Amino acid sequence: MSTPEPNRTDTTDALSPVADELERVAKLLDVKSVLVMGSDPDQMTVAATAGDATRHYTVGAAGTKAGSDAGRVPLYCERVVDTDEALFVRDSREDATFAGNEDEKEFGLHNYLGLAVHDTDGAVVGTVCVLDDRSRDYSDEERAQLEGLRADVERIVGNDPSALG
Repeated sequence: MSTPEPNRTDTTDALSPVADELERVAKLLDVKSVLVMGSDPDQMTVAATAGDATRHYTVGAAGTKAGSDAGRVPLYCERVVDTDEALFVRDSREDATFAGNEDEKEFGLHNYLGLAVHDTDGAVVGTVCVLDDRSRDYSDEERAQLEGLRADVERIVGNDPSALG
């Protein structure tokens, strides 16, 4: 896979069918980043990226999970994977759990909404998420757009378990 140009939507080969949807969701929600992330025991890895922050989040880029290290702030997506629950953080700078997290410190992205991606057995294998540099809420319609993207990603993962990287 070639290195994407800044601000250019990119995906793993298997996720290429959702590239246009990623871009559409980024524009519709007016967020800096829409991501599909794969999870393994030690890290979260970008499998698809859209929005202005594609220069930070390139396909294959990985963030190390905090795991049981109480001295580290967990990654947003790590929490989604660990709990199998949606996560909304209006402003991490004002959140006891996520203040000072990697996305906030490195990229100025302190707003997060993420959903778990499941394989055909129901196991959590990754996330779909949006990040922004504004403290904001998401309407039911905006949340539904992210849920639709997740459903499409889960269909792809169902046919190709290696789709997330």
